[in-house]
Amino acid sequence: MKEIRHLRWIALIALLAIAELQYVWLANSYRLAEESLRMKADEVFRDASLEEMFHRMESYKKERFGKADTTFSLKFEVDTTYAEVGGGANRWLMANIHTAMQDYIYTEIHLDVSLHALDSIYAHLLDSVGIRAEVASCIVDSTGRVLRASEGKGLRPGGILKTDPLMLDFEEARFVQGVITNPYWVIARQMILVLVATVLIIVVLVGCIAWQMRIILRQDKTAKIREDFSYAMIHDMKTPLSSIVMGTRILETGRLDDQPEKRAKYFRILREEGEHLISLTNKVLTLAKLENNQLKLTRTECALHPMLEDLAEKYRAKSEKPISFVWHLDAETVYADEEFLREALSNLIDNAVKYSGEEVTIAFASQKHPDGSVSVSVRDDGWGIPLKDQAKIFEKYERASAASRSRKGGPSGFGLGLNYVLRIVEAHGGTVKLESIEGEYSEFTLVLPCLTTDCTD
Repeated sequence: MKEIRHLRWIALIALLAIAELQYVWLANSYRLAEESLRMKADEVFRDASLEEMFHRMESYKKERFGKADTTFSLKFEVDTTYAEVGGGANRWLMANIHTAMQDYIYTEIHLDVSLHALDSIYAHLLDSVGIRAEVASCIVDSTGRVLRASEGKGLRPGGILKTDPLMLDFEEARFVQGVITNPYWVIARQMILVLVATVLIIVVLVGCIAWQMRIILRQDKTAKIREDFSYAMIHDMKTPLSSIVMGTRILETGRLDDQPEKRAKYFRILREEGEHLISLTNKVLTLAKLENNQLKLTRTECALHPMLEDLAEKYRAKSEKPISFVWHLDAETVYADEEFLREALSNLIDNAVKYSGEEVTIAFASQKHPDGSVSVSVRDDGWGIPLKDQAKIFEKYERASAASRSRKGGPSGFGLGLNYVLRIVEAHGGTVKLESIEGEYSEFTLVLPCLTTDCTD
């Protein structure tokens, strides 16, 4: 158990490490995607601002001169040291042209930036490069304070992505700036494949670790069961082997040669203990065949009364406690493999004798059902089975209330009897039912189907 606890801690640490690595990877991927979105947004917004400015100029020329091919001359002077900042000569030139034209249109023509038109152009250009986003624009001063913003669009401080401001005059008093109001959803849509892959990886890794833990726990449980089974089986075989060895030694001395009754008794003990060992061995072999689907049943129509009467006589003769048998056989025959059915019923009778008081009453009952199946019941007035143990009593190597039975003087087994009964009945295509009240009774019912055409006649 100590090793299992260590494995659980190792698995938990491994899961936490995987989660941490996935978080770091997702965080870095998000930052890269956000930076990429910011760069595209800046580039597209510069183009959108220029397009809005040209659109404003064309509208003014049509309105003022009646045509759009009127020319304007523009002259400006700037400090060429700005060319060393922010992306080289080409960007410097475009930025200064943009600023000069914006300043001229605002001061000479008195047309300010149309934020509504800019929003529309900006959203269209973003969509053309594969970025679907809700956008806004605003005019800010050198401190970043908003002087004018798109109508009906609140620019909350958080949850937005702002572009670099573009100068509207060379005094650096006014700037135009674009805003993406839903950047998280935009980035999430771009990272959808990464997110799906991450979830799948985590699910697969967690599933693999959980499956490995389950296998390890199952193997540990199986090893424990095998260890308990081996100990219990050796302990159970020790008694008949000791009896056989002791009886053989006594018979070898010849002291019973002149006492035929005692001599016959010792031979009977040797035979019964040998048969008991063979029975235990056959159960193990039969269960092994059942698990490997190698057991072949020879089903015939079996007479129930002679079979049960023979078993009753056998247990009357071998038991040291008084046994009373009650018969309620409405169905006289059953379609089954007689050898294995006899062994299954023998197990139920043996349990009824073992797990009862100083005397026991065993009732046999059988009934034929409309579908042709036959139920055979074995009921005793013994110790009964606690409700909490009834769900697992048919499991292999399981012994219900072993400690309680031990305190009452009951024999210990190694948990093959009821599992053997269940597996034999299931091999016939039938079911086993259990009714029991602790301290009052136990009743096992074997329901066996009929597989011949004349069963329902």
